Amino acid sequence: MRLWLRLLLLVAALIPASAGAETSFFLDLDAGGHRAFVKELVFTPDGQFLLSASDDKTVRVWDASTGVTVRTLRGQIGPGNEGKIFALAVSPDGRTLAVGGYFGPGLGDSPPYGDVRLFDLRSGKILAVLKAHEYAVYALAFSPDGAMLAAGGQDGFAYLWRRDEAAAEGWTPFSKLDADSWHLTKLAFLAGGTRLAAATADNGFRLWRLPEGEEITLPEEAEAWRDESVRALAVSMDGKTFATGNEAGRVALWSAEDGNLLGELPQQEFAIGSLQLAGERIAVSCGYRCAEKNRTSVWTLGAQKPLFEHGMHDGSVFAGAVSPDGSTIATAGGTKHAIRLWDAATGEERKLLEGRGAPVMAVGLDARAQSVAWGAQNPCPERVACPDRQGRLETSLKLPTTDRFLEQPEPLTGEGEGFSRAVHEAGGWSLKAEEGGEEGLANAVLAIFRDGAPARKIVNEATTGYLHAAFTLLGGGSRLVTGGNDGTIIEYATDSARLIGEFRGGHTGEVHAIAASEKLNLLLTGSADQTLGLWNLKTRELIVSLFFAGKEWVIWTPQGYYFSSDEGDKLIGWHVNQGPDKEARFVRAAQLKRHLWSPELVRRAIILQSAEAAVKEMRPGVDRELEKLLGRKPPEFEVKVAADQSGVAEGFVALEIVAEPGVAEGAELSILSGSRHVGAGAATRAVGEGRRVVEVPVEEGENQIAVTLSDSFGYMTERGVKAIGRKREQKKRGKLFVAVIGVEDYPLLPEACAGRSCDLRYPVDDAAEFLNVLAKRSAPMFSELETLVLVNREALGETPEREQALDGAVGLDSLLEPEADTITDELADFLDRPGPDDTTFVFVAGHGVNVDEDYYFVPTDGRMADESRWRRSSLVDWADIQKAVERAEGTRVMLLDTCHAQNSFNPRLEKDAADARIVVFSATAANSTAAELPELGHGVFTFSLLEGLRGKAARGADGVRLLDLASYLSREVTRLTQDRQKPFYYISNMEDILLAGPSS
Repeated sequence: MRLWLRLLLLVAALIPASAGAETSFFLDLDAGGHRAFVKELVFTPDGQFLLSASDDKTVRVWDASTGVTVRTLRGQIGPGNEGKIFALAVSPDGRTLAVGGYFGPGLGDSPPYGDVRLFDLRSGKILAVLKAHEYAVYALAFSPDGAMLAAGGQDGFAYLWRRDEAAAEGWTPFSKLDADSWHLTKLAFLAGGTRLAAATADNGFRLWRLPEGEEITLPEEAEAWRDESVRALAVSMDGKTFATGNEAGRVALWSAEDGNLLGELPQQEFAIGSLQLAGERIAVSCGYRCAEKNRTSVWTLGAQKPLFEHGMHDGSVFAGAVSPDGSTIATAGGTKHAIRLWDAATGEERKLLEGRGAPVMAVGLDARAQSVAWGAQNPCPERVACPDRQGRLETSLKLPTTDRFLEQPEPLTGEGEGFSRAVHEAGGWSLKAEEGGEEGLANAVLAIFRDGAPARKIVNEATTGYLHAAFTLLGGGSRLVTGGNDGTIIEYATDSARLIGEFRGGHTGEVHAIAASEKLNLLLTGSADQTLGLWNLKTRELIVSLFFAGKEWVIWTPQGYYFSSDEGDKLIGWHVNQGPDKEARFVRAAQLKRHLWSPELVRRAIILQSAEAAVKEMRPGVDRELEKLLGRKPPEFEVKVAADQSGVAEGFVALEIVAEPGVAEGAELSILSGSRHVGAGAATRAVGEGRRVVEVPVEEGENQIAVTLSDSFGYMTERGVKAIGRKREQKKRGKLFVAVIGVEDYPLLPEACAGRSCDLRYPVDDAAEFLNVLAKRSAPMFSELETLVLVNREALGETPEREQALDGAVGLDSLLEPEADTITDELADFLDRPGPDDTTFVFVAGHGVNVDEDYYFVPTDGRMADESRWRRSSLVDWADIQKAVERAEGTRVMLLDTCHAQNSFNPRLEKDAADARIVVFSATAANSTAAELPELGHGVFTFSLLEGLRGKAARGADGVRLLDLASYLSREVTRLTQDRQKPFYYISNMEDILLAGPSS
């Protein structure tokens, strides 16, 4: 009986992928690690880098010392299996990487599927594509001198290539060796390149003499392996011995010279997933039949028990490698497809290489609260599969409605009461997973019972998902939905097992969990690919995909429109094919934020239960926008600390920007140095074609600097660098710029706010007192105070003491009425004045409204076009305010009491401010209301802000610092409103700056 391990390694070779040659780009999640089975690991000869190949169609290049991905290599891919990578080999000089896998086009097309791609490891460029392999390649190896390359796979032959500088590809076919097998699993050069060993999936292993290609007759002990599936092959560091491991749990050591048996370990109780030879030690990893004992055992030949076991993986281990010096072993496996580097002598863990997310193991839908929930805990670590068990729900998210915006996910308390889960019994029908199918898998068969008696069976195979990983009954038992291990989700009629339809385009990994709510008309799925899928139950259309990892998250439609946390849009992007013989590009969603970041479109897609309908409603006439965008290249460049720092002023560091000729000159440059924005005024000079040097102000110690280039087409590319600032003479900080906007009089809106006047009580008092407090507490720390005051003068006169204080601080003659044109023009001019050493505060209080996808501030002359529509020309586009603040140099702080009014919310504020490293304090988050308490004389948010700046937020003797104020605001607003109002703040990559001096 073929085992589960064989399925995992061979599934792509069973059939070609689905057609899709005309598709040039694919939406993909990149959370910093692999999201599918890791099939191969290999160290570079110097041990500096570890390379990993995966079914997620990428090769990751990891810095072995830091555990960070330094480069991701991609080639042309397609839907389904096309582009999966199974084999790697690094040339002895460390410059060339050979990559093998399933690289052919889709279903119905004929081979070849096994082209071998050769990458330049330094640049990531494809050097050549070797085209002689009809079927998928599963094994690659370079000879010790780098002159030969061996490749083998699905057809059972080992192909030898010889380096040939005269050939167009730099290589020429040398010979073809028959392994008498239908599938090779591993290849290795031995004995200084004079031997080649091959492991097979169905007929033991082979050994050839090179260069003759003569097969060596193996001794009787090796012939006993002939009918075994050998999945693991390892070579000693001197090339004189090799080890093999098979599905039956046998591990043996052989002579490379003649194949004689040197010894055998006690038979293991599991199928061997991988082997490594590190000196006298043999590392043996469990690939199947592991139950909860997922482990790598380290042995010496002749021992009756292992030296120790490394048991850190939470699932089977399919790939491994040993560092060139033999000190470190890397293994890959488990539910998160993690890579672990550990000490070969002690088993002590050194590095964990994995992405941010986790497989989704449980899902639920709550129709009453209109929310979804999910969890990541494996409900049956002791079993291969358990679709009959419901995993634990750990996190929930309220879905948006016409009266509610999307919120942050929250931890779920209790046992998930009220959430619908998968239904396995209903209306006399019941479902049960059973073993069967061609591979004898534990859940390849879905048995359907009627009143306890067998009725039908659905046997899954390659075209229907291979197995039944999760399933549920619908319609009182009349229909069912089942998900497979490749992301396939199919709906059937229960009584006849007739296929009704397929849910397409959602997952790329095993569907671990399914839940449905026919009241909400929604299906929710969770997958090993770490995503959730939300589907229209009737149309089977994918509405949105969701990914959550700690505080970062992203929700996106199939068309590419998305809503994300501050850094969430750096986790998804588009794999852009550039042809079968060229490396692919990867464009992150953050680079196309201007076009595709649309919280309101995502919200409407969920409300309408159709992303397509939402696009037609909000972006009419846009049908190929993404294709046009991805047809262009973003500005590509690199940034580094310049080698020559001579002549650079104290307190600055010189950075060198290297770009393709014309890119840097044709794009807008933005630099963020810690908490400071450095604008176009930074000193720059050209030092060669495509190379410029810019001098950036830095603080003493380590500085995180972000450099962004934005082209006229809307592409944005960001690169980061760390620079060490030298100690410099302390000097007084630059100027303090303060702009305040307070609107409480709306004479043109007498009935626009739910039939009542839109006039407010406190915005002018809030703005005026905020400026007064800063003038007393903050201005003395700066060389000069400059102000812009836009408030209703008549409303200010209602509080004489505040008017008098403001007159003393800035003078009443400078006050301006907060009308639309005045706000837009004056604020833009004012914020063009700060420099890199200055600090700017912008305080805004008043009404804000949503109009379609955009958010607007309502000035005192704002008005309606009719009973239901705003006159946009009378409003202040928030994008104009945001751009003005972004242009301001130095440190920028925004304080807003306008995010939520009349069910309006401004998610763009959060995202744009986060990307521009602007500090933001906001009165409310989504779906909470800004409270006003008459006894305070201010809105609760502003009252708490003022009290904090006056000194109540201070934790040290020097005054009020940024993080102290954030903590105080969150605590006080929540306390004063009895948890009804939750303020929002965003602080990223900021030093804990002093905002206000000590109270006297």
